[in-house]
Amino acid sequence: MNVTQLSKAIGFEPENLLKQMSAAGLSHKSITDEVNNEDKKTLLTFLKSSKKTSKKTISLKKDTSSAKKGISITRLNQNLSETKPTTKADLSGEIDFDAAEAKRKDAEKKVEQAKEEKQNQTVKRIKKPSTSEVKVQKKSLVNTKIQFKEKQDSKKDKRELEGEKYLETKLSNVQEFEKPAEFIQKEIKIPETISVSDLAKDLSIKSGELIKTLMNNGVMVTLNQFIDQETALVVTEELGHIGIPFTENEEEENLIENIQYEGEEEPRNAIVSVLGHVDHGKTSILDFIRKSSVADSEEGGITQGIGAYQVEYNDSLITFIDTPGHAAFSQMRARGANSTDIVILVVAADDSVKPQTEEAYNHAKDAGVQIIVAINKIDTPDADIEKVKGDLSAIGLVPEDWGGDTQMIPVSAKNGDGMNDLLDSIQLVSELMELKTNHTGPAAGIVLESGVRKGEGSVATLLVQKGTLQSGDYILVGDQSRKIRALKDFNEDLIKQAIPSSPVFISGLEFPPSAGDEFIVVKDEKAAKTLSENRANKIRDKRLAQKSVVNMENIFANASEGVKPSINLILKSDTNGSLEALSGAILNMNVEEAKIKIVLDAVGPITPNDVNLAIASEAFIFGFNVRAETAATELAEQEGVSIQYFGIIYDLIDAVKKVVEGSLDPDIKESILGKAKVKDIFKSPKFGFIAGSVVEDGTIYPNKNVRVIRDNTVIHEGMLDSLRRFKDEAKEVKSGTECGIGITNYTDIKEGDIIEVFQREEIQRKL
Repeated sequence: MNVTQLSKAIGFEPENLLKQMSAAGLSHKSITDEVNNEDKKTLLTFLKSSKKTSKKTISLKKDTSSAKKGISITRLNQNLSETKPTTKADLSGEIDFDAAEAKRKDAEKKVEQAKEEKQNQTVKRIKKPSTSEVKVQKKSLVNTKIQFKEKQDSKKDKRELEGEKYLETKLSNVQEFEKPAEFIQKEIKIPETISVSDLAKDLSIKSGELIKTLMNNGVMVTLNQFIDQETALVVTEELGHIGIPFTENEEEENLIENIQYEGEEEPRNAIVSVLGHVDHGKTSILDFIRKSSVADSEEGGITQGIGAYQVEYNDSLITFIDTPGHAAFSQMRARGANSTDIVILVVAADDSVKPQTEEAYNHAKDAGVQIIVAINKIDTPDADIEKVKGDLSAIGLVPEDWGGDTQMIPVSAKNGDGMNDLLDSIQLVSELMELKTNHTGPAAGIVLESGVRKGEGSVATLLVQKGTLQSGDYILVGDQSRKIRALKDFNEDLIKQAIPSSPVFISGLEFPPSAGDEFIVVKDEKAAKTLSENRANKIRDKRLAQKSVVNMENIFANASEGVKPSINLILKSDTNGSLEALSGAILNMNVEEAKIKIVLDAVGPITPNDVNLAIASEAFIFGFNVRAETAATELAEQEGVSIQYFGIIYDLIDAVKKVVEGSLDPDIKESILGKAKVKDIFKSPKFGFIAGSVVEDGTIYPNKNVRVIRDNTVIHEGMLDSLRRFKDEAKEVKSGTECGIGITNYTDIKEGDIIEVFQREEIQRKL
């Protein structure tokens, strides 16, 4: 900065600042001279040192060099900026006695006039002062004037000292202001949702700076809007701080802490999940164990949800959880692994390891559960058990007979070979694991599946993991708390209670809970209701926070890329698990040219409200293992709303693909039919300008698209409307043949031009 800028920063006059800088020994002469940090320090040091000698000494001396008689006053240690460089005193002055005498006489005259006025008023006479009295008064007046000047000088000195002090303070402030502040990294806890103002406060930054950072990340919000935890963590890290995600579950923790389990832990049955690639025989193995025909009842032979069963073997019960193998059911497989003790990884002997086989293994490994491999279909001609073992070893599963620690049992779900060996292995592993838990006390566990059934309302399949579940218990699951109306076993027979490791079927819920939700039995219904309401509020706040986050890329996408077609879908399914799989598969479809949006996904039949929503949002309705109510069907027919029904996930996904393909602009394929070179130009009274040409390549057809090329540059595109051989119209002219060509509304044809004839073909897009 320069002298002027510094003077404005400290509130000091530029001229006075220059005087102080000159007195400090600085070379600055102009108010435009630059002032660096060293200059500021020098000036500040000078001002501080000058304060140490702030006492003033006043001396009077007679002026012998001047013709005028008077007294010279010199103040020591004065402000040097007000003196000449060769003079040590910063302020000097003289009193002129002639002028003082004149002033004295004038004052005396005024005094006499005042006396006369007073005498007239008081009718008193005052004696005129004698000469000696006048001399005394004169002397007193002179002394008074000297004292007055000294007092004025003293006040001036005080003002100058205060000015120096003010300048010093301001300059110090400038020095401190320009010193960069050290960045302090903070660790802040970030809840599931947080307002922009609260986050700015926690980070100790201005809200405007935070909003700017959010906008740079494509998030447009206002000061009082909420953002979700993920967004808050990203922007906190970008600003150089550390965000720690946490969930506010104080009420839930207090409720759970009050739940007491009495007695010692007792042995429980093993919970086994069956995982593997699609069509490798998972359900067929369970089917043989249960001596039933479950696989035959599945549409397309594919398990569409999580099934839970119990089988008795050697006087003990084993709980099996069957999970789908299709790629769309990845999350359901993960839940199966996380709620189990042992995983049976099924691999077909004639197909070996597949992508979903490795994925299922990773789920089991991440869950930290024991793994037993069942090599199925050993009865098929292409079975190669050793190849399967080699492929499994490559992903980290080494068989026991190869020196590893993984049991691999060859089985055939078709004829039962090896099935007892598989069950023996399960019992052996479970006994070694010594599985135990509390049997008394409130039940707790996980939701395997949920849905809506006619006559029963919202239902759910639960896996009891701790305690004993009883009919009539009050349970807290997700964001609802309800009383169990009916409790059934896996065969859907009514039961009064269920011990740990039991799969059960319950009804009486307000709405289907999400698969994977944990449940717990609570005695304090009031506390459970309060907690469920808090959970619901948090879910709503999180949803609002996600909606408030507007991605700037979406805002400007239409301007940069053109408007993409939007495909709106309404999905209705019989279970939450299937619905989750459908939504995941559809949203993961790699379609860049269109926007796929699921405006509603819910469990239950298709209702008139669903049809009305489809009308308003121009959506397609897909039902999976559900049907539309009669009123909904009639309304859909009246309004022309499409409703399609499916029982196999492949078919529904293919139908969605066809809808998307139909909305995409077709690909344009262009093919060159022929080229002709113009040799001469003719003018016809009937057809206008005709280009006499020779076909050099391909075949020329009338009523086709043409380009006129001149000097390798396309100068016109139009339509060939006249093709003649001599005087006759021609349907085609082949290479090496002369012809006359007329182009619609184009006359600027010249000799040497190339006429290129082509056609465009629209091809339907495929995903």
